[in-house]
Amino acid sequence: MSETIKSAKELCHYYMRAGIPAYMEGKPGVGKSEAWRQVADEEKIGFIDLRLAQMDPVDLRGLPSLHNAKEVLYTTWARPDFWPVVARDGERGIILFDELGDCSKAMQSAAYQIILDGRAGPHVIPPGWYRAAAGNSQAHRAGAQAMSTALANRFAWLFVEPDPECFWDYGNKMGFHHYVIGFIKFRPKLLHSMEGATEKAFPSPRAWERVSRLCDAPADMRFRLVRGLVGDGAAGEFNSFIKTLDLPSIEDIEADPKHCHIPKEPSVKWALAAMVARYATRKNLAKIFEYTKREEFGRDFAICSALDASKRDPSICETAAWVQFANRNQDLQL
Repeated sequence: MSETIKSAKELCHYYMRAGIPAYMEGKPGVGKSEAWRQVADEEKIGFIDLRLAQMDPVDLRGLPSLHNAKEVLYTTWARPDFWPVVARDGERGIILFDELGDCSKAMQSAAYQIILDGRAGPHVIPPGWYRAAAGNSQAHRAGAQAMSTALANRFAWLFVEPDPECFWDYGNKMGFHHYVIGFIKFRPKLLHSMEGATEKAFPSPRAWERVSRLCDAPADMRFRLVRGLVGDGAAGEFNSFIKTLDLPSIEDIEADPKHCHIPKEPSVKWALAAMVARYATRKNLAKIFEYTKREEFGRDFAICSALDASKRDPSICETAAWVQFANRNQDLQL
């Protein structure tokens, strides 16, 4: 059974506290690495992202040197700087072995001791540092190698799928452009699609995050820029979506919330709701709610924009405008 990024993170916290290494597997660009980083942030602990696929097994021990003790020569290894040290990195943290499935068999074998015992040869990983991993499967056409059963059995496995609601929540918190949020609400199936196996550019949460940075590019360049990230089909739909938008500015809404233009098309309203959620503040919330409570805005869109705004900035829930909004919608669990 698959998990969303949100539900997988909940399980990660439990596996962490139980000291059980976990492997998060999912499609390219779904947010696996970022999910582990968020777990570390939520726990308020350190985070190290390590790519074993870029190393050789001998790198895990560090540089060797010869020592002479009572005329007996022996070899020692300098501790590599990527292994955590309590004095520098803190007592607790997560070491993420990202794209572990891309490693060669030799490197996978070298990882056994690290994952299970928390040590690499003579170097002991501090006990408060949790070992986690993430990667794609061979089915995802992302360069993954077959993982040995000996290594696989050292992990608890979490299989994650892209989820629009997780993307909307994350996008609101990170300030994604309302064009992207609105488009994915309108076309959630395009959040992630690998149709067209030969395409190198395809829609994914990671790709749409990058598209968000390009939405204010000149109109004559935007399609070509977006095409390089999500492919021709998704870029064409996104560009057509933007061309249909007839949105008021947030300044227009604040100036005259009772009469400011409200578009009729549902696809445009998704973008409008996303825009309102993005720019809602404690200062302008009363004006925004006066605008969104109008019948032509639509209650569903009004609720959606309000909840998205509150997830981005929970402090707006402390305002008088929010209390009035909640009273108007007592039949809902906000």
